[in-house]
Amino acid sequence: MKQFSVIRLALAAVLCVLLAAPVLGQGPRPMEADILTPLQKAYDFIQAGKYDAAEEQLKIVLKKDTFNPFALNNLAAIAFQKGQIKEAIAYLADALKDSDKYLDKVQETCFVGGMCNAVKPVGAVGATSSITPIIKDNKAKLEKKLAESPLPPTPSTPPAMDVKKPEKEKGK
Repeated sequence: MKQFSVIRLALAAVLCVLLAAPVLGQGPRPMEADILTPLQKAYDFIQAGKYDAAEEQLKIVLKKDTFNPFALNNLAAIAFQKGQIKEAIAYLADALKDSDKYLDKVQETCFVGGMCNAVKPVGAVGATSSITPIIKDNKAKLEKKLAESPLPPTPSTPPAMDVKKPEKEKGK
């Protein structure tokens, strides 16, 4: 009876290994086309200076993949181009949350101020994340730029004052 249980256990273990082998051997895969295509289109729009069209493509990506570091990096690039440094830094902070999990290779183009403004995934994967170092570098450059030339303070609006009307003199 014990021999029968040992044989069944051994068969079950072999079966588990055989079933898991195809999954374990797959390795990382490039981004799906429904993510990759809008990212590539957005990159092309950024290069052409069509930032609104690029933003629309990047929003498509973020609806499907909320913390996609390629989309967030490119939104940061657009915000930087528009002079919105704080917003750009916020996008980059979000981009760093999961960027190490994205092993897709990139083609990059650098523009204004030495910041790598946009990245274009090429549909192939590497051994490590190629986007994480770019995001970290962009964030460091923007934080330095912000520290060197802080944004002017936003003027405040004082609260409305209650104006008391003089009381009418009695007897007149």
